[in-house]
Amino acid sequence: MSVPGAPFGPAPPGRIRRPNPLKDAPAPSTPGQQLVSDITYLPTREGWLYLVVVIDLYSRAILGWTTAASLHTGMVLAAITQAMATGRILPGAIFHSDRGCQHSAAATRHMLQHFELRQSMSAKGYCYDNAFAESACATLKTELPGDGRPFQSSAHANLTLFDYLETFYNRRRRHSSLGGQSPLAHLNQHFENHPTSLN
Repeated sequence: MSVPGAPFGPAPPGRIRRPNPLKDAPAPSTPGQQLVSDITYLPTREGWLYLVVVIDLYSRAILGWTTAASLHTGMVLAAITQAMATGRILPGAIFHSDRGCQHSAAATRHMLQHFELRQSMSAKGYCYDNAFAESACATLKTELPGDGRPFQSSAHANLTLFDYLETFYNRRRRHSSLGGQSPLAHLNQHFENHPTSLN
C-alpha cells in the first residue's frame, strides 16, 4: 500500500496536549464513534515489517491498516486515510492510541483535526489504556499462518495480512463481545436496524 506524507501542510503551532477522553467515555452505541490504533511488527527474512491498524470499537472492524519497512508517521497517516475512506467514521469521533511518536507527530495531529477527530492518548507508560488495540494486534500475530516463523518476504507478509484482515478477520472471525458475530455481520445488523446512522 502506498504511504502518503503530510498532505495538509504544516501543523498549527501550539503546545501538544495529550488528553484521554476515551477513558471516561461510555461504550460506543454506534459505529464510528470510537477508534483505537496501534503499531506492531512482524518478522520477515528481509527484516521487520511494521503494521499499523485503525479499529472501530463498536464493531471491532479493522477500518484502516498499512505496513512499512520502517517506523514513520506516514504509515499512520495512510491507515487513517484508509479508515476515513470507508465512510463509517462520525465527525467528532475519538481516535485513541499510545504516545508513540508516530501517533503524536504534528502531521498526525493535523490530519486528525482535518478529519474532525478528537485525539486521545494513553497515560505515559500505561499500556492498559490502549488494551483493546494491543490485544487485537497480539491476536493477529497468533492467528496468522506460519506459527510465528519469519515470512519469506515483505511481499509474502503483505499478501498474508490482506487475506487475514480483509477476508477472515473483518468478514468471518467471530467475537464473543459481539455475541458471536463477525465485525461485518455486526455492522450489517446495526445498519439494518439504523439505516440512517451515518447520514
